[in-house]
Amino acid sequence: MCADRIFIPLLAIACFSSCQKEKPAASSKPEPVIAPELRENQLANSPSTFLEAADRSPVHWQRWNPDILQKAEASQRLIFAVIGSSRYPGCYETMKAIDERAVIVDRLNNDFVPVLVDLDICRETSLLASILSPETGMGVSFPFFLVLSPEGAPITWQPHQYTNPDNLLDFFENSLEVVSRLWNEDPDYVLEDSSSKIVMRRNNLPKPDPIMTDPEDRQQAFQTGVRRIVSFYDEDIQTLAGSGGLFPFGLLDCLALAESSPSLPESLRSRADEALSGLLGELVRSAMIDPLDGGIYSARRGNTWDLPTFLRNNETQARAARVFSRIHQLTDNPELLDAAIGAIEFAEAHYQTDGGLFSLTGTPAPSADLEWLWHLEDLESILNPNELILWKELSAIKSLGNLPSEAAPTGRLFRLNSLRKSRSLEEAAKRAGFETAQASSLFESGRKKLLKARELRVPQPKADTTPSALASFRMISAYASLFTATGETSYLEKAVALGKKCRSEFGTSRFLNERPGDNPEEMSDGRAFTYTMATQAALDLGSITLEDEWYQWARDMSTLLGEHFIIDGERLVETREPSRVVDLNFEDRVMTFGESTAGMIRINLVRLKALGFQIPPALRPWAESLPDLSRYPIIHTDVLRALALEHSQSIIVIGTDAPAELREFVSRLPLGCHERRMSDTLGKGAELRLVDGTRQSIDDLSQFKELIDSVQ
Repeated sequence: MCADRIFIPLLAIACFSSCQKEKPAASSKPEPVIAPELRENQLANSPSTFLEAADRSPVHWQRWNPDILQKAEASQRLIFAVIGSSRYPGCYETMKAIDERAVIVDRLNNDFVPVLVDLDICRETSLLASILSPETGMGVSFPFFLVLSPEGAPITWQPHQYTNPDNLLDFFENSLEVVSRLWNEDPDYVLEDSSSKIVMRRNNLPKPDPIMTDPEDRQQAFQTGVRRIVSFYDEDIQTLAGSGGLFPFGLLDCLALAESSPSLPESLRSRADEALSGLLGELVRSAMIDPLDGGIYSARRGNTWDLPTFLRNNETQARAARVFSRIHQLTDNPELLDAAIGAIEFAEAHYQTDGGLFSLTGTPAPSADLEWLWHLEDLESILNPNELILWKELSAIKSLGNLPSEAAPTGRLFRLNSLRKSRSLEEAAKRAGFETAQASSLFESGRKKLLKARELRVPQPKADTTPSALASFRMISAYASLFTATGETSYLEKAVALGKKCRSEFGTSRFLNERPGDNPEEMSDGRAFTYTMATQAALDLGSITLEDEWYQWARDMSTLLGEHFIIDGERLVETREPSRVVDLNFEDRVMTFGESTAGMIRINLVRLKALGFQIPPALRPWAESLPDLSRYPIIHTDVLRALALEHSQSIIVIGTDAPAELREFVSRLPLGCHERRMSDTLGKGAELRLVDGTRQSIDDLSQFKELIDSVQ
């Protein structure tokens, strides 16, 4: 832990008490007032299972809302917040370790105001962790420990990587002990110092992105960003340097849009296609797509995609379905469509609630580790000889293991194998000497046996029965994308039904709720990112139904976002003022955890503008400004996606009396690439409008298909 964050260097602690003796006596202060709520755990009936799982903890956990500041001030205590989630490894184990150690429980209950935060509801806390973590010399990880003053100013913090209870005790016995002593001996100093530092942080917040309205400059920025990204691609190892450990959905989508963008030079489109094909070849054949149940993992461990972090969530499945469906439509890659369908089926099996909405994760449970990897002897005991032969070819199973040694230099993974479809079933069948039909049967019988064996080792977390707005909005877009890719009306019906449920469950009051119900507490008040996902879902519903009510709802969501999440006329924040605990108004503009709020706003604004809607005045800066895409383009691939749509998107206007086959064809075009809406003035016809102002009237379906092919 860095000494400059503890305000007084650790070496100075020894003389701190002697210095206090020379100070004049402090004026008398009122006695602390301990609110009754601080003497009991307050997490019962919480809006998430991560929180509710701790409602019987001996720690007097409180909720994350502005009221906690008043209670901390009255009790004259610091706030100790644990920020975590069911979808991050180590969070469950950390909470369990805290509960089992009476010395930690007593310290939290008697010396602090302990607060447990679900970052999936309170997204601003994960962003705060990402801002503060680099100052510790560590990357952001969860759970994240954060000590706040009663004024809501950060005092000290630490990202925690759980390995065993000992490293947890080390934090409480050392780092936290220093802060406690400082607070007990001179609280005024701690308050003054933390207050001055948060003012300094506000003054040093990044300036808004510069305005860039000239079309040629924006086109050049788009080309520069794409050119920089493809320059990172190494064709020999089919890896794009700097892409990070999260499944790179945004990067894949960006490359697909660039590859199909007529506004880019042919040479650059070719390089984007090469990078896209190489990355997809590596990812689709990796262990990131589970061959046993079709679920997709959100992140890898180390530097190989064949060693995932064995935790999954609904957001990953929905993003995979949407991105893979669009890339399939743009590139005609059948493996991607299979993966998209598998991800949706996994989401429906594990995250759909009784009411038809979707949760984000399962209930808190231990993180799977080596239990999901296999020795050859394990497979021999589970599969029959022919199944074993096929799976050895399919997953490149080896007696010494199929994971690279650099994935675990300590030898921890020696002789262990991950399961994946490292080659197609047809290729594996040929190598194993089976007919394709026989291989298909052997694959399925072996898959069921292996899945059952894995469930016995580490059961899947129990389903979370609490619906999530973010997860449900994501699934609307996933269903809509699969409809455009397959034409299956069942996906269309599911998208519309889910859209209606979301409007009634999460949007019954004026503002969105992260969880169902009217007038929620501040903890589950809708965050800015959820508004962007609601806008995207509404735009997608409008695209596949051609019903204007969904476009109107998208416009309403963007208007609310502009009215309540923009401060000082230039800064985007994640939380509305009534729900804000830490008054540090940084903007989510880089892709730390996937898409950024600012990037998704830009994509939505491009789509709304194409549909003829006025940009909400408060959001206009995000429609006109751009970050520097020449320096770190990978963390701005959502901005590049917005630029790709801006420079190649077509607008299709269809007459209300147009033939059914024309309407169906239009509704199945890739989402975002072709915005469409109905018009009373075109009768049975339609019109294609390109970004250069060209307009082409359409008389029949065959003519329209030729036009679409010419602009894709």
